[in-house]
Amino acid sequence: MEVNRAITTVLYDLQIGKIPASIIGEIALNYYNVPRVLHDIEICVPASFLSQALYTLCSTKRYKLMEKKEYDIFTEYKRAFPVLAAIHSNIPIVIFPDSHFHLSPLGHNIVSYNGVLGTSYSREILDLVPVDEIQYLPVPRLPPYFIGLCRRFFESNDDMARISAEQLVDGMDLDEEWIRINLSGAPLKVRELATTLVAEKSSRIDASLDLIMPRSALESSMEGLRLIPGSGY
Repeated sequence: MEVNRAITTVLYDLQIGKIPASIIGEIALNYYNVPRVLHDIEICVPASFLSQALYTLCSTKRYKLMEKKEYDIFTEYKRAFPVLAAIHSNIPIVIFPDSHFHLSPLGHNIVSYNGVLGTSYSREILDLVPVDEIQYLPVPRLPPYFIGLCRRFFESNDDMARISAEQLVDGMDLDEEWIRINLSGAPLKVRELATTLVAEKSSRIDASLDLIMPRSALESSMEGLRLIPGSGY
């Protein structure tokens, strides 16, 4: 898989440079059962390591900085952040500081697979990464990632952050109990937005799911979401 090879290579190069990193963006959304088409690989590193990450990757001669000139409503949030072209892949790499999505300290907010039993993975991430390699994929835990997206929306009117939060509610079938358990320490505005997104969930979910998948199979699939490491269930 080209995607998996591109992810593995850039994470390896950062690891060699002793730079902590987490996959965010479209790949992280796919990990949490959001069917997003992959346009690039978004990575966040500790803010203090951002310049070092760029230097480390470019010094391998496998990456070079790209100049992106045009942005739209879907890509505006990437403005001002470095984009790299990889010689081994057609998939661009965008690097963010962990502070941008409030994932600092990064090491405390990445999924840990240690001691996790009875795991399950979304069909979306399995289309991108082989099942036996997912445990090596550093992705943010869902609660802090969800909170960070909501905070981005309130701070910068980042519509894509709100859309991502909404898709996580639908994709992971988040409910009021999940909010109570995982967002008790989040800002009030975040909890209120989460409650609104959950309340509106049924109106967004495609009614045709019942025609595509029997109700019993659908319920079984949703139950499997709770076994995704980092989900907060």
